[in-house]
Amino acid sequence: MSGDASESNGFVLTDSFVIDTSVALKWYIPEAGRAEALCFMAPGIHRHAPNLLPLEGAHALLKRARSTDPSVRLSIEEVLLLVETLRTSAPIVYHDCDSLLAASVALAIEIGSSTYDGLFLALAIRLDGRVVTADRKFHDKIQASPYHPRVRWFMDLP
Repeated sequence: MSGDASESNGFVLTDSFVIDTSVALKWYIPEAGRAEALCFMAPGIHRHAPNLLPLEGAHALLKRARSTDPSVRLSIEEVLLLVETLRTSAPIVYHDCDSLLAASVALAIEIGSSTYDGLFLALAIRLDGRVVTADRKFHDKIQASPYHPRVRWFMDLP
């Protein structure tokens, strides 16, 4: 698929985006880049993620609950609400990690990422889509690899 929506026989075709946890969390937490991340919630965008996303999101939110910095700290109630939102009502189609595991490990070894990040890239490859990320290290690892067409920086709007 191309990077742009196109029209064919009256139907609008769009890309599939694999939304990584760094972008999904920006949808719900007021922080830098939130407006750009919200653009990936627009109608007509096909959003996917490994079903690991709520767990990975919970880990990131736990760090905020434990933070001593009041500008980022979240209450336990806020964390639990956000975890439940990611799990049950985020506008994402979740995909089982089991079928992606072997590919994610191989990709993680190849590009030097974590296995978790490899899951997002493996899913993007499977869906012929692109990973949208706000994680600069992950972005740059994909960008420096043969898989560079499979990554999109979240500030590069859809």
